[in-house]
Amino acid sequence: MLSCENHTAYLYDRGGLRQLAKFEGISAVHWERRRDDTSTATVSISSPSVDCAKALGMTETGRHELVIFRGKERVWEGPINALTFMGDLATIDASDITYYLLRTIMRNEYDNAYPNNGLALDRIKRILTTEVARKEALDPPANILPHVQYIYAPPGGHDAGTASHTLPYESTVFDHMDSLASRGGLDYVVAGRSLILFDNHTKIGQTPTLTAEDFIGDPIISIYGQQLATYVAMTDGQGHFGDVGGTDPYYGEWEQLFQAYDETTASPNQPVPTVADLISQAERTYSQGKTPPVVVRVPDNTSLNPNGVLSMRDLVPGVWIPLSATLPGRSVIQMQKLDNMSVDESVGSSESIKVTLSPAPTAYTA
Repeated sequence: MLSCENHTAYLYDRGGLRQLAKFEGISAVHWERRRDDTSTATVSISSPSVDCAKALGMTETGRHELVIFRGKERVWEGPINALTFMGDLATIDASDITYYLLRTIMRNEYDNAYPNNGLALDRIKRILTTEVARKEALDPPANILPHVQYIYAPPGGHDAGTASHTLPYESTVFDHMDSLASRGGLDYVVAGRSLILFDNHTKIGQTPTLTAEDFIGDPIISIYGQQLATYVAMTDGQGHFGDVGGTDPYYGEWEQLFQAYDETTASPNQPVPTVADLISQAERTYSQGKTPPVVVRVPDNTSLNPNGVLSMRDLVPGVWIPLSATLPGRSVIQMQKLDNMSVDESVGSSESIKVTLSPAPTAYTA
């Protein structure tokens, strides 16, 4: 029976500790890693063997997990949430372990409104430890908490603060974590079974320098004048603000106004953020745009050269990647952050590894 050469897939019980069966003869496999999002995987099996049909017959959504190996390396795993049977083709779809968090309600109140302000990392740590305990009490456990990593900024760095206040049954754990990632300075990524949380200015690793030879395609250099901001003000919408910057001797004055993120001050009855909180948020935004950003990038989902300098262990979204490009009129070496990566393989086709990069944030210190 023909099968993908690089990948194998297995059925595991909830928690990823007990292997139940092997899915033999997979005809196609797709898996990914995504920063600030849930990654997914799909395994397709054409004309399943008798043993593989038995494995498919015992597979249950909501109970079992898909585990994918690339060679001997366990690269992806998570709960199965869909099975599709059509003719002689069977397809297994799964999401990474953040899917458990999407289906976990925050049943308790968590108050970081003034004067209880704290770090976003500390807040999500308290929420995960408290709420996911229910999933760890299952038999077998979901096996999430032992694999959570909290990476704090190194000395001289700065982790984002929060004044968020949520009431019982207001949100799921995932939706709140994702909100902090969207507007509160948090980053998260799942690699294998590990859930890694860190400030979006924190460098969690750095790869060797990449050049055009490491991609199938050409780098692009762009200069974004619309992101220039010599003065940034952050407001809560009720007359309170914090600001930074002013008139630049070369660029002049370019102002931008932003709504404070992750604040619960829409009601007059809610406590207002402090001026220090608003200034801190303004500084984080100002640091990215006080000069017109020069961006060297590769198009989204550009394929990596299989003979390039990166290995699969390097491809954890959130790592920083020095990218060098020399084009007519400009030569730039710029630090990038890996946002997403995906791997596809099918019978008769070579493995394809695609990446999406974005400029790494300017180093931020308090």
